[in-house]
Amino acid sequence: MKKILSLIIACMMIIFVVPIYASAADSDLPFEIASPTSVAVRWGEEGDSPTTMEFSCSLANDMTTFYAQLEEANTEGKAEEFMSKYDYDEIWTFIQIDWAIDDVNDEISGWHCNEFWTQRGEISIGYDEDWNIRVSEWDGANIGLNNATETTQKFWIMRGVPNDERWNGNPDTKTPGVKDQLRPEQYTYDTEADSVRIDFTKHTAYFRARLVTQTRKNTEEGVKDTCYYSDWSKTVGYGKDIAKLEPLKNGEVEAPVITGLRMTDKTFNDNPVVAFTLTVPDKLQELSTIAAAFNGGIRIFTEARVKGDTEWTEMGNTDFTLKSGEMECALLTLVNTERPNIPKDTVIELRCRYCISQDGYDDFYSPYSKIISFGTDDISQGGNQGTDGTGPDDPSNPAKKTCPICHFCPQPLGLCIFIWLLIILVVVIIIIVIIASKKKKKKEKN
Repeated sequence: MKKILSLIIACMMIIFVVPIYASAADSDLPFEIASPTSVAVRWGEEGDSPTTMEFSCSLANDMTTFYAQLEEANTEGKAEEFMSKYDYDEIWTFIQIDWAIDDVNDEISGWHCNEFWTQRGEISIGYDEDWNIRVSEWDGANIGLNNATETTQKFWIMRGVPNDERWNGNPDTKTPGVKDQLRPEQYTYDTEADSVRIDFTKHTAYFRARLVTQTRKNTEEGVKDTCYYSDWSKTVGYGKDIAKLEPLKNGEVEAPVITGLRMTDKTFNDNPVVAFTLTVPDKLQELSTIAAAFNGGIRIFTEARVKGDTEWTEMGNTDFTLKSGEMECALLTLVNTERPNIPKDTVIELRCRYCISQDGYDDFYSPYSKIISFGTDDISQGGNQGTDGTGPDDPSNPAKKTCPICHFCPQPLGLCIFIWLLIILVVVIIIIVIIASKKKKKKEKN
């Protein structure tokens, strides 16, 4: 009987224990060094460089959140204190973008990542022991991120090169030229215009990317650098064997997911600043890389109002780049002639929507998010507003709170219905065991 009860209690304890997330299992990094979660590529067409590709990718949320925290610590002059919990003094992340033409396994024009794409002791990435550069102009062995706090990253790659060592290479230093990494039938080169061309109706360019996080420890013996490499992303491409990337269309981008509106202790021009949390799901990351490949992007527009007002105000001095985590919104824009300042105890309501821009196409908007306020993330879903943001709110259609476990039950007394069913099942088992035990004892007496 005791063994059965112990087993039941142990099962219940397992169910209610909150799992602890252990990131970067193979390193001491504060986040998992994961490959870019979404990648997209688009040909820049006939610009100043006929081979240029617009490559975009997205970063994992735990990475961008860490760098946002580090950036805030730097701003507040607390970077050293922030980094004191780690066994290194500096940390940064960059990206490597590999390329191939037609056949990724070809010994000349296939993937170009080799030993010089990794750090070897004190020898930096891209160099040999004599400090000769051993990667070409098209080898993306060490490309800095635009801003590690932002979800979406965009890069121009395969830019045209002049008719010098960058194209022809240098045999003395063993530095490869771009010409050395292509087969003659794959390109034409105009020496007068210093212009290389690839006919993408006959050839295909392939790309993959990985992230590299580098840490630095300053010791009495010197500087110790360590590099951690993610896996390669999925392969994307452009050319005769690849379906052409299509721009995003109105209706594809869902409303922002925002929670946790709070008043901060910050001010802007003597008026308070509020903050809220933005969640960036995988699907949105994927869509943002497509918009970036079309030389555009997805930005978040924030509107606010003082509780009781009917009109919304589009807010200035607000975070607008796509990033997971805390977004700040200065309330200065709510000031007007009737309300010359915003007191700290003012109750604010806030909503957001995405603006999607792509070069050569009209901008469009996502639906509005739900409206949030202090102490609640569930005022309404913004009523019947269309993607252009017009249409009244519908107070008769409030958003329903959903259970964080099953996502549909009304949470009787605050617990998921499945937890209640589990508790009932455990109670029934205990009762059955007790009854069976009593019957057994009664038989033994008889």
